[in-house]
Amino acid sequence: MINSVRYERENCDRMQFNVLNESTVSEDNIILEGESPLTPSVTISGSSTTNTDEAVGAGNILCTHDGVLLKKASAEHIADLNNSGSLSLVEYGPPRRLFVEWKPNENILIADDSQDQEDWALVDTISRRSRTISECKAFNTKPMETSTGSLKARCIRTCLEDLSGIEVKHRGQTIRFIRKLDGTLHSEFFFQHGNADLFVRSMRQLHIIDFIPSTRSGEEYVILTTETQKLKKTFAELDIGEIKASSVGNESWLPNKVVGFLANIPDYVSHKAPPRVRPGSLDDKERQIASPPSDKYQMVGLAGSSNTSGSRSRGSSLDKSPDLDSSGMENVKEIDEKIIAPLPERKPMKRGLPLNENQWLEFMTPECRVSDPSRVLEIIFKGGIKPSLRPEVWKYLLNYYQWNDSEVEKIARRKEKSMEYYNMKAQWLSMTATQEANFSGYRDRKCQIEKDVKRTDRSLEYFAGDDNPNLTTLQGILMTYVKYNFDLGYVQGMSDLLAPILAIMENEVDAFWCFVGFMDMVFANFDIDQAGMKTQFSQLRSLLEFANPRLFKYMKTHDSDNMYFCFRWLLVWYKREFANEDILKLWECLWTKLPCPNFHILISVAILDQETDIIIESKYQFTEILKHVNELSGNIDLQRTLETAEAIYYQIKEAEHLPNEIRQIIGEPLLETADHRDEDNSSPQSFDDGFDELVRELTPEEMKRKQELLEEACERSMFLQYM
Repeated sequence: MINSVRYERENCDRMQFNVLNESTVSEDNIILEGESPLTPSVTISGSSTTNTDEAVGAGNILCTHDGVLLKKASAEHIADLNNSGSLSLVEYGPPRRLFVEWKPNENILIADDSQDQEDWALVDTISRRSRTISECKAFNTKPMETSTGSLKARCIRTCLEDLSGIEVKHRGQTIRFIRKLDGTLHSEFFFQHGNADLFVRSMRQLHIIDFIPSTRSGEEYVILTTETQKLKKTFAELDIGEIKASSVGNESWLPNKVVGFLANIPDYVSHKAPPRVRPGSLDDKERQIASPPSDKYQMVGLAGSSNTSGSRSRGSSLDKSPDLDSSGMENVKEIDEKIIAPLPERKPMKRGLPLNENQWLEFMTPECRVSDPSRVLEIIFKGGIKPSLRPEVWKYLLNYYQWNDSEVEKIARRKEKSMEYYNMKAQWLSMTATQEANFSGYRDRKCQIEKDVKRTDRSLEYFAGDDNPNLTTLQGILMTYVKYNFDLGYVQGMSDLLAPILAIMENEVDAFWCFVGFMDMVFANFDIDQAGMKTQFSQLRSLLEFANPRLFKYMKTHDSDNMYFCFRWLLVWYKREFANEDILKLWECLWTKLPCPNFHILISVAILDQETDIIIESKYQFTEILKHVNELSGNIDLQRTLETAEAIYYQIKEAEHLPNEIRQIIGEPLLETADHRDEDNSSPQSFDDGFDELVRELTPEEMKRKQELLEEACERSMFLQYM
């Protein structure tokens, strides 16, 4: 009996998954579609393949494309160059592994001659004849050889884990696979009929690859890790368009790029070694936990965190400790209490009054230079700025004006910057429709800006109402920034950073250059290499463990110590956590870069510190912690948070035996040692091996649970009700 599946040729671009069970298709069968030389076969189904090396057992063909010429490969495949074959993506497992395979067409069997002109594809399990010589000429193939061993050897098969990316060139007709090891070319294929669009599209729908911007011709895609593939699949199930379009008090935004790069953050944070514990009475040796050798392993031994807290969180007391799930964790608690020295007492801090007009005038010299910038910054940090002074003082904080500029120099600077701005603006205003059509990168950014501007801070009077000219100005500034910094371009979330600046400046040129100054501080949050977000998550984890080990231990024992539930806070500097007036006060405080360079991360530590007792006494599990943290939006006391963050800073700074890792985060000088040990470990990404650790392999259940927590955190942080 023939088992078959068919689909209409004109709808071949519609992906059909798991059409056939792998047990119903033999390894000698392949799906063909009419074998018309003008129409390629692109199929997504279940099938099986031969066993070779790593690809052991039956394989499941996820997608395949016929009529693909081999153009470049290793020397062993030189005989097959310019031969036609089928390019497939095949899944093997368990454990799940994906392979790209190319097989010469002589492996293909067809049902009969009459099928060549049919509109349906047929898969059968009955052995048929091989192609005739005339058919081989028509399909640019060689007559089938009888040796099955030689056919198997000629199959090109590579694991996706060994590849770093894919390049699509020449209007989609050429596809190139790049090695991960050295970045060299692994193989190149040419699509005779049609192009690689459907093959690439199916891989993107399967969340195996992701598009990356490139200045070179053609398209480039990065191959995602297995963990990231699962996260991408989770994000795809969210109706982001509906979330962003929903009408609520504070309209939601969701950076598309964040969806892409957030998936990679857990790789860095979850597998990152915990920060160094505070040295204690055991010969004052600094001890730390080394990174697990892979994501399949976890440490057994010291937890790297402490139950002893020097913090004074809301109603906290030192004798309280989280419920531990096992006697093993109780032992860890006892060991930690012996080796970790407590922090000094946290001293209360008080906020001051905002910078006012009289003070500002007192700091002005006759030439209108600022006489004491350091003192001005101190006043702003402690109390903010009077609203009437913000349009002037913000220009200094955001590096538009220099503190030593005279009035004449400021006028000259504004004139120069105004000309520069309008020259850049004219570049995109003068682009023709044809130019836009041929410039996909620019066109995509413009489209995204137009969408986001319509829903940015519309609850504020400055941007309220239909046909508001301020929205046009907002769009113009963002478009000009694309021309100013095309490598970064525009990412959703940037409009949220610009809107308050424009509302304060009420001037297009001034707002643009102040926005440039702000972006110079936070650009790494949006950059494609994700370095900024990765570093901040690691720093937040280190600071929380050092400043509030009680909460950190609780989060660690409840699978919540990854910190990526705070990504929205750090991405746009708490824009969605505070009311508009509060966010202005917070930003101008952070722009002073006092009392340390990473004070914005200490704000996160302070918020979590204030919630310590609620989280622990309520015995929140992972889901409840995540929900609670996201529901804090609009309910955080800014003044108390700033006072707590400042108090934590001085508490950490005054601690004895402050490790270099923490010193670097808060901007303190690094310590030199005789053996230069600290010099080698000054980077927050380096950890020395103070003692040996045992490792054990995680069970399948533990790995599954770990992945579920990872996906849930990312998914929950993106739902509207938690925004």
